[in-house]
Amino acid sequence: MNTQRPPWAWLFIPQLALVSAATVLATTGRFPSALFCSPFDKVGHLCAYGGLAFLGVAFFGRARRWPVIVVLLAAATLEELSQRLFPTRTFDLGDLAMNVVGIVLFGVAAAALTPRAPT
Repeated sequence: MNTQRPPWAWLFIPQLALVSAATVLATTGRFPSALFCSPFDKVGHLCAYGGLAFLGVAFFGRARRWPVIVVLLAAATLEELSQRLFPTRTFDLGDLAMNVVGIVLFGVAAAALTPRAPT
């Protein structure tokens, strides 16, 4: 399989850095607390992880969409569960649900928009 990535798929790398930085900032208590208020918090989870799934599927290719989605679902779940270990974080099923919805919806959308590999 030798397909070329769409140019915008490279945005996966900065999106991964953004999600990672937000996680670290929240864990260290340096993330702006105003962003934790609903609906911003839930929309943020949907967009952050949905964007990661959308760009991840485009980056790794349509044929690898399910492994990408499964890995992101596992990582998002573990990250949310790990919040129980930190006094600056709060585990929230609503946040986890928005992560899952974003990953699945945006991942499937990326698969639909990413060209198939030539056969």
